[in-house]
Amino acid sequence: MWLLSLIDATQNEIKEIQNNTKCILHVLSEEVGERTLRKYDNLNKSRQFIYNYLQQNNDNVYEEKYLVDNLEVSNIIAEIPGFEHSNEIIIIGAHYDTIEDTSGADDNGSAVAGLLELHRMLSQYTFRKTLRFVAFTLEEPPFFSGPYMGSMVHALGCKDKGENINLMICLEMIGYAGNRMQQDYPLRSMQNEYPPYGNFLAVVSLPSYAPYAYKWKREYNKYAKNKIVDMIGPASIPGINLSDHYSFNKFGFPAIMITDTAFYRNKNYHTEGDTYGTINFKFLSESIFNTFMAVKTLSNERDILDE
Repeated sequence: MWLLSLIDATQNEIKEIQNNTKCILHVLSEEVGERTLRKYDNLNKSRQFIYNYLQQNNDNVYEEKYLVDNLEVSNIIAEIPGFEHSNEIIIIGAHYDTIEDTSGADDNGSAVAGLLELHRMLSQYTFRKTLRFVAFTLEEPPFFSGPYMGSMVHALGCKDKGENINLMICLEMIGYAGNRMQQDYPLRSMQNEYPPYGNFLAVVSLPSYAPYAYKWKREYNKYAKNKIVDMIGPASIPGINLSDHYSFNKFGFPAIMITDTAFYRNKNYHTEGDTYGTINFKFLSESIFNTFMAVKTLSNERDILDE
């Protein structure tokens, strides 16, 4: 009987996530649309929306502001302080800007929805380690890999302050999937190793941080119906480094990316076709719940890699 109650509770949570992500993505991709420095009002509308959403469940929300072309931009940050090892930090991050001329539903509205819902659920608990949620600004070109990239600003700040970042978890495009969806890979050899259809998420890392990716895979797959796969490779493989985890790796912090594989699956990537109607909300909500369960475990472990 208790097992049925647990299953019912899980399904109810997933339904709530699904309803909430639909609302979040409708605001970001349908009501706001393009979120760029060129459309500064839209960038600020999404900034304020994210700040307000986080603040519903947390009084510890603040902004990391800086100037680009004489315009103020901001990373939005919320923290759940650890009760035992508060100086040890796990960062969960997603960028909220888009490429120009797109509404950015999957890239990266799906991940922002994931970030906000993970914060909503995790803020009901306390953990050994501090959880920091960061919505990054200006990840997309022309800012990617440069000093004004939001995650670069934050990672440099972590380095300068000597913060103990145990792990950075980058959410990048997590809502485009289907059981019969074509899945491509950067290397032909990967076609026999990985699923032929795009109904999974991948955890991606450089070889030097592979143990963190493997650990994530083990924890995530304890709860997942659609199992996550690991994709480990050098920066020379296209896509391995193309998100905010890059900034943290640059400063020596362990970081992994969780993704639906972006342009290897989603042909709407960086086009006007990246719209609300292309998102698989069932897949998205289940993925967020699985991520929630994995984060709960990692944030209470004394050493992420030893347990």
